[in-house]
Amino acid sequence: MTRLASLIETYTPEQRTAALEVLDLCTRPLRVREIEALLRLSGVSRSRSVKLASSLKRVAIVAVMPEDTDG
Repeated sequence: MTRLASLIETYTPEQRTAALEVLDLCTRPLRVREIEALLRLSGVSRSRSVKLASSLKRVAIVAVMPEDTDG
């Protein structure tokens, strides 16, 4: 069992509900342009990243990412 699963197992039902509410508040599905940008950062060409992002927009891809601290 993973560390996260072990931790969740110790939660009461109320704590699990609260944790899910917090997660819902701080996550969201990525927008098409964000998917394109991440694909480009991975070395995918612009034309291919546009096509891939268009296909992937139907999938709710969620990323928990820190704020951009580079400016």
